[in-house]
Amino acid sequence: MHPLAVVRPVDAADVARVVRWAASSRVPIVARSGGHSYGGYSTTRGVVVDLAHLSAVGVSGTRGVVGAGARLGLVYTGLAAHGLAIPAGTCPSVGIGGHALGGGFGLASRAWGLASDNVLAAQVVTADGRVRSVDASHDADLYWACRGGGGGNFGIATRFVFRTHRVSSGSYFVATYPWAHVEEALAGFLAWAPSTSDAVGSICRLAAGGAPTVQIFGQFVGPRNELQSLLASLRPAAAKLTIGTASWLDLVRRWAGCLGHSLPGCSAVSPLAFVGSSSYLARVPSHSHLALFREAIEERGAQSGALLIDAYGGAVNRVAPAATAFPHRRALASVQYFAVGGASARAWVTRARSQLAPATTGEAYVNYIDPALHNPLPAYYGANLARLEHVKRRYDPHDLFHFAQGVPPH
Repeated sequence: MHPLAVVRPVDAADVARVVRWAASSRVPIVARSGGHSYGGYSTTRGVVVDLAHLSAVGVSGTRGVVGAGARLGLVYTGLAAHGLAIPAGTCPSVGIGGHALGGGFGLASRAWGLASDNVLAAQVVTADGRVRSVDASHDADLYWACRGGGGGNFGIATRFVFRTHRVSSGSYFVATYPWAHVEEALAGFLAWAPSTSDAVGSICRLAAGGAPTVQIFGQFVGPRNELQSLLASLRPAAAKLTIGTASWLDLVRRWAGCLGHSLPGCSAVSPLAFVGSSSYLARVPSHSHLALFREAIEERGAQSGALLIDAYGGAVNRVAPAATAFPHRRALASVQYFAVGGASARAWVTRARSQLAPATTGEAYVNYIDPALHNPLPAYYGANLARLEHVKRRYDPHDLFHFAQGVPPH
């Protein structure tokens, strides 16, 4: 798909002019912050508003002021210069705009909440061409929708004000298990990770691509000795366990695969053609359902593929499901399906999600948006969908910001 034009505004007023032109000309328009939409929804046959120049990262007191076009690597390094951080994802080239609008889960989320939970205010250009500053007291319904309602639905966000968290260092661990114990390791992870200290964020990764592997890894916002004590209750005991301490930025680099590189332009990160999707778990699966995870990975064989299970709980789950647009506040964990490649990757992801359906809730994470998902909007938004449609109707009644899996104005 080739756009009619790509514009690179330098401020919100520029964005407003483009939006007014698109509305009057009836030309499709989309925003692009990082261009990481799994469904390719950050491009269009109309006008792409590339927010690359709106990437400043600043600090005002304890608040982070971040342009919507800033990549996560730049956000982390800019805030770390002040001894501060926000919770967000691990990929340094993801744009903060779409990430925060869709929720923004990461390894610090059990400690500090989602990225969207830490959005105190946002600047948004709506379909009428107005530049709005939204928060709990101004356009409160739009502010609600901007915290988990997904990127591209209600306007073009140009700036965020974040609550920040003071941090300088932390600890990490990597636990490796024999594949023969995959069901036991996954069950143990799901029994431990969502209920352990909020300061622990962790992932269980089941990977294909040769001999299948199972690892549990994560970080702790605290010292190594306390992490080691917490890991004593993780069962079964790992065949190999690595524990260490690092600066906050080195933790970020570790999960990004960027150790030894400067984070914003990490040369270790290369673009790949891949397919992704997601599900949610509400409880530890039964023994027969745990076997479905094994079978999905073994079916992928020598081709690259993974199931990434992120532990929820902690600060994420202490927010009521309707308090923000992000509804998945009662989940035990999310499951991301990930495969590198083309048609075979698409087929495996779709099949694996279907295979695991008996163990999952039917919900999905909008930031892992999946064009092949059946009936996607209830999966992404649950009981919050009706309110999101009301917000859409108020701020974009003619559906200027339209895409295939967007919230409709009805």
